[in-house]
Amino acid sequence: MRNQLRRAVYNLTTPMTQAPKPLPAKQTLLLILVPMLVTVVALRLYLHLVHVQHIYPGGYLAHHLFFGVLIVLPAAFVLAFGTRYQTVVRVALGIGAGLILDEIVYLVATRASDADYVSRGSLVGSAVFVVLAALLLVILYTTRRNDS
Repeated sequence: MRNQLRRAVYNLTTPMTQAPKPLPAKQTLLLILVPMLVTVVALRLYLHLVHVQHIYPGGYLAHHLFFGVLIVLPAAFVLAFGTRYQTVVRVALGIGAGLILDEIVYLVATRASDADYVSRGSLVGSAVFVVLAALLLVILYTTRRNDS
C-alpha cells in the first residue's frame, strides 16, 4: 500500500515526458568540434577560391559572424532547457561557433576590407581563436568524460 502511494505521488509530480538522457561527453565534444572546424575550413577555402563576395540584405552588409550569432543563440537556449534534438543542436552550435570565430579578428583588428579578409593576419587570427576554442572544448571534455 505504501509503495503504491509513493508511485502515485511520483507519477503526479514527475512530468509525463522525462528529460532526454544526456549525450556522452565524447559524442558532445565531436558534435561541436568537428562542425566548428569544418565550417571554418570550408569558409576559408570558399572565400579564398571565389574571392570575397559580400551579401547586402536590405542594403546592409551581412558578415557571417551575424549568421553565426543567429545560430548560436537559439542553440544555446534550447540546450539550456533540454531537448530531444540534442545532436542537431550541438551540430548547430559548432557551425555557429565556427562562423563567429572565423570573423572576430577580421572585424576587430583590420579595416574589414576584402583584401584584409584574405590577409595573413586575418587567417592567423582566425586560427588562433579556433585553436583556443578547440582547447576549451577538449578541457571541458576531459573534466566531464568520466561523468557519462
